[in-house]
Amino acid sequence: MSFHDTFPAYGGRGPGDVRLGIALGAVATLFIFLRVYVRLRINKFGTTALIWALLAWMLTTMTQIFGIISVLHGLGNHMTVVEETGELHNFLLFTWITVFFFNLAIPTGKVAVAAFLMEMNQQTNPKIRKSLIIIAAVNVIVNIPQVLLIWFQCSPVDALWDPLRQAQCDHRKSVYSTYFVGGVAALTDFYLAIIPIHMLLPLRIDRKLKWGLSFLMGCGVFAGVAAIVRTWAAKFILSEDSSFGVGTLFRWGEVEEWVVLISMSIPPVWPLFRPFTQRFIKNSSSRSRPQLYYSNYKQYASATDPCSPGFPSPGFPSSPGLAPPMVTTTISISSQAKEPTASVVPSRSISRISHTDCSDEGDLLSEREHDHRAPSPVSAETRTEDGWMELQGVKGAHEEV
Repeated sequence: MSFHDTFPAYGGRGPGDVRLGIALGAVATLFIFLRVYVRLRINKFGTTALIWALLAWMLTTMTQIFGIISVLHGLGNHMTVVEETGELHNFLLFTWITVFFFNLAIPTGKVAVAAFLMEMNQQTNPKIRKSLIIIAAVNVIVNIPQVLLIWFQCSPVDALWDPLRQAQCDHRKSVYSTYFVGGVAALTDFYLAIIPIHMLLPLRIDRKLKWGLSFLMGCGVFAGVAAIVRTWAAKFILSEDSSFGVGTLFRWGEVEEWVVLISMSIPPVWPLFRPFTQRFIKNSSSRSRPQLYYSNYKQYASATDPCSPGFPSPGFPSSPGLAPPMVTTTISISSQAKEPTASVVPSRSISRISHTDCSDEGDLLSEREHDHRAPSPVSAETRTEDGWMELQGVKGAHEEV
């Protein structure tokens, strides 16, 4: 007996939807397991966000399982095939169960992302924290009616999966509600993808590392695009060939769910991948600006120190193009504390020496070098027990006075 003999309604765009969902689900599941491993073995950061992520993963997995069962009974295939094979009852039953778990998984995933960003932000930016709380609350509130509305489309409820009593169902309210909820979900995905970039850009870390993390954390934009497409595809619920059209909704719905899980799980597992990029970051950090400040200081000190061989004789102008070092305040991150804080490293200008006694030349140079250490840039080599999350709690890391 062949596979199609067991499931005669299986076909259309359904098999492609199943393969795509399984592939994305495997990647998301791998990242979730790695995230649990990092939490248990490497650092203690992100417990609340991890719990929400696990709940979102469980609901998304249930959505995928029932979606596969629905595909086996005709989801994604043409309605004529579903009716001819006698699978209409099973198609209706498992499809609406899939929609039910989908409406639970979507807001849970959004809350998980918001929880992670709040733990990452901590008290650094209260406005961002409040906005994330609002985003999480709005997604939960608008999805509660959507979840309940599924079971009140028909009177009685069991008419929802009864092919002979579909005239007792009105799916229009559910579709209109999906338009509104889908729009909120799309805007939320875009916001949650942009906020991490806004939080990372001001930090004085290696530029390539900064842009790399910004890109990875911004992959939630693809979830927003998927939310727009699946919201548009909700209209197929009211079409005559609904089983084929809803296959489009199912495909983009599973893309949205899994992409949210993948994009929000990349930052927490960064400590596992950082050793592979260590050499890359070192090469980039070796050319950072603070080292140029220090070399310029040496040149300036040589031109203004009467004990220096390069000091100009009386009556001769000093070397052109040499300016005293600017008074700067650079924010650096301590790698000693478990929850690092920003430290201020002032750079003070040197007073011109008015005497010509060079007997204490060694002491003067030692003191000068001590007072004018170049501020260290924040790079990927900064290590804490919290992995790459040593970036948390840094406020105004981009400020220079």
